Amino acid sequence: MEREKILEMLKWLNDQIEYANESIHEAHTTRNYGRESQYEGVRDAFMRCLNKLKQGS
Repeated sequence: MEREKILEMLKWLNDQIEYANESIHEAHTTRNYGRESQYEGVRDAFMRCLNKLKQGS
């Protein structure tokens, strides 16, 4: 059961990272640099979590 929860969390994190990347691209295209910067921070935080989970599994 624990393994399933970790895999579910990994998928969720990957989905969030993908969404953040899309938002970063859109914000850059529209020159909304504040939003771009905000989503870069969100993406980086999700990536750190993802890397920690991958190291532990």
